[in-house]
Amino acid sequence: MRRLSFTLILALILAGAFHTLPIAAAPTTEVQVLAQWEESHFPDGLIFHLRARSDQDDIVAARLYADPGWTEPTRLLTAESFTPGAEVEVEAVWNTTMETIPPFTPIAYHWEVELASGSTSSLPPVETEYTSDTHNWQRLEGEDVIVFWYDEPEEFGQAILDAAQDGYEHVARITGVITSQPVRVVIYRHQSDFCEFYARGTCESWIGGVSLPNLGVTAQWGYDLDWFVYDVIPHELAHVFYMGEIFKNTWVSVPTWFNEGIAVYNERHDHSQERALVQAAAARDELIPIRLLGARGGAIVNDEIPEWYAEVWSLVDYIAEVYGEDTLGELILTVADNVPFEDALTQTTGMDLVQLEMEWRAWLGYPVESVPTAIVLPTLPVTQFALPTSPHGQSVATSTPSAPPPTVTAPGTSLPTCCSPCSGLFGLALPLAGVLGWRVARRSRHTAAPPSP
Repeated sequence: MRRLSFTLILALILAGAFHTLPIAAAPTTEVQVLAQWEESHFPDGLIFHLRARSDQDDIVAARLYADPGWTEPTRLLTAESFTPGAEVEVEAVWNTTMETIPPFTPIAYHWEVELASGSTSSLPPVETEYTSDTHNWQRLEGEDVIVFWYDEPEEFGQAILDAAQDGYEHVARITGVITSQPVRVVIYRHQSDFCEFYARGTCESWIGGVSLPNLGVTAQWGYDLDWFVYDVIPHELAHVFYMGEIFKNTWVSVPTWFNEGIAVYNERHDHSQERALVQAAAARDELIPIRLLGARGGAIVNDEIPEWYAEVWSLVDYIAEVYGEDTLGELILTVADNVPFEDALTQTTGMDLVQLEMEWRAWLGYPVESVPTAIVLPTLPVTQFALPTSPHGQSVATSTPSAPPPTVTAPGTSLPTCCSPCSGLFGLALPLAGVLGWRVARRSRHTAAPPSP
């Protein structure tokens, strides 16, 4: 009997152990979104609207979290004053007059509301863009790129889209990386129009374009279609792609020369002029040592800028041609994984910087037994200037700033060419690495403005 009782008790215990008991559900906050929408007042700002109802307590407060672009910091906006209640309509204002936010920047946002009980509820996220009605904007979308322009026929926009998509695919092919969102390309016709989205008082006359990788946007102004499709757009798109996606979590320094070199390498012309400039400098034994290409402690003066860009392109071209684009891509991704550049170079090619320079000089046909030792020079002041460019098929930096710009005929228009598309260094005399590195860290890149027609 005692044995039977023990067995019965044990069976009851086991049955209870495997029986699922009902668990009281955690209290939930029921907030129903009745409507939410945005009201664009570009370029002054956005008003976000929410109409919501709570089935429990009164809604007493609301906040909005806006995430512009790809990796730009979140903006926290507090709702304007409203009367608490079970059903409310609230709004939050994002004033952009002191920020540089181009039109059509993508924005993801969500509301968080607080109830009288103290509990909060995060509402579903919304994706939108900072729309503009300042011009008769046209829009074309590709698989990876969206293009905006005005006052030009659709063929103009299609050519810009094709160039941007081609530049995108080149970077994607080299690295095996794609962006999580399309790159946006915004084309203005006039500089006065272009300046409308700049933070108040910051758009200077020499600026002809800007790439904002954190936002996933590049914006330019001008008329010359060839300049756009062969030089500027693939170059600036490369900056957005590399700095906005591939290097977005990279805290080691990406050398300025390498960052610019891979952007020039992405341009669509034949680079014959860059090649000629490098060959001529090598023949004169005047190549800039690699360790000075970032202008660390040294200086790059105005008349050296064409050769500087030619040289940084040539170094990247050498790696791609001799070791293959796969190795170039591996080098890029290794640096992106926070491996210091010279270590990444050794891991992927077996060379250090000295060996790279010597092998590159030999590849150019001018071998040397050793490379010059970098000399630290005094810091020089920053000087702004407009750097002219040249027609398609020529170097992007053949003229000095004091020389008169060449003339290029765009479809239906005759005017001076725009200025060099080389980002991050435009408008600067390239005096020292601190300035250049600062621009890389900000991940905001400017193009020099074209001269007025």
